[in-house]
Amino acid sequence: MTEKVDTLPVGKSKGRFISLQTKLIVGFTLIFTVVFASTYYWFYDFAQKEAMNQIKEGLYDTIIGATRTGILDKGDTVQIIDGDQMEGLVKDGQVRADGLTDDTRYWDQVQVLCEIRRVEPRASPYTYIAGEQPSEIIFIASWGACLPDPDWNNFVKFRVPYNSNTGPNLAGLDQVVFQTDSGWCTYDDPTCVPEIYGDKFGSWVSAYAPITNSKGETVGALGIDFTSTYVNQVQEQILRSIYVAFSITYIILVIMVYFVAQFLTRPMVGLTRAAEQIGEGNYETGLKYLSELGLSDKYPDEIEKMQGVFRGMIDKVYKREEALRQQVRALKIE
Repeated sequence: MTEKVDTLPVGKSKGRFISLQTKLIVGFTLIFTVVFASTYYWFYDFAQKEAMNQIKEGLYDTIIGATRTGILDKGDTVQIIDGDQMEGLVKDGQVRADGLTDDTRYWDQVQVLCEIRRVEPRASPYTYIAGEQPSEIIFIASWGACLPDPDWNNFVKFRVPYNSNTGPNLAGLDQVVFQTDSGWCTYDDPTCVPEIYGDKFGSWVSAYAPITNSKGETVGALGIDFTSTYVNQVQEQILRSIYVAFSITYIILVIMVYFVAQFLTRPMVGLTRAAEQIGEGNYETGLKYLSELGLSDKYPDEIEKMQGVFRGMIDKVYKREEALRQQVRALKIE
């Protein structure tokens, strides 16, 4: 009993033919796609963190300059927000019918907040104190009060209580802090990155710092919000630049892969065509295809070696075929 073996005609294949050039282009494109996607994600994450770090520095410089003395030199004794005035305002200021106050110290503080806004247009500054309840703060002044016709849905009036997610505000009564999704973090923490959060007034990136009187006692705090619109614009600008750069580079690499694949597969295509002609007995045509490969004799590689082996094989096959033909002629004569 003999075992049946499936055979295929010479030169035939069960599978669908896909050229080596196509495989190289697809393979390299997939590799570049994975590499570019990973790199793009890294740059995306880096860009977001870098944007937030820049905003963190801007917030810190603004809020420190508005609440601390001595930041310029030893003779710098001017504090932008007067802690003594704020202490008196908190103690004696009365709310009038429209929710504001006639106390001149309030309007002096509003002017300071407006000046901060002029110097740093991204900033929305306001002042507050701790409320009577454990999680309550009371707004004192907001820069919006100096506008000709302020929208009080976006700004707070004098002595307005607030008790939603005030943990970072209360922490700001002791030290400079930045608000995060999980609460707050301090400037001295190298891992501290402020995050965008939302409240009834909008979406913000915020920092808080204590306001002290001439005795060094905390009498309130300054909060500064950067609207998330600005943050999103910074991130979008960075990501847009990265996207353009990556797109151009990706297209150039794909084009390069195409031409490199053509260059690498051209000798293989030539060898295949030569083999097909030789298989049909057209030795001269096959050798002509081999001579047209344009391979380098000075810097040979595997293709050159394969061409030499192929030529040797052709020579041996040709000689063997000629010997067989002579034998056939001799047999016919006999």
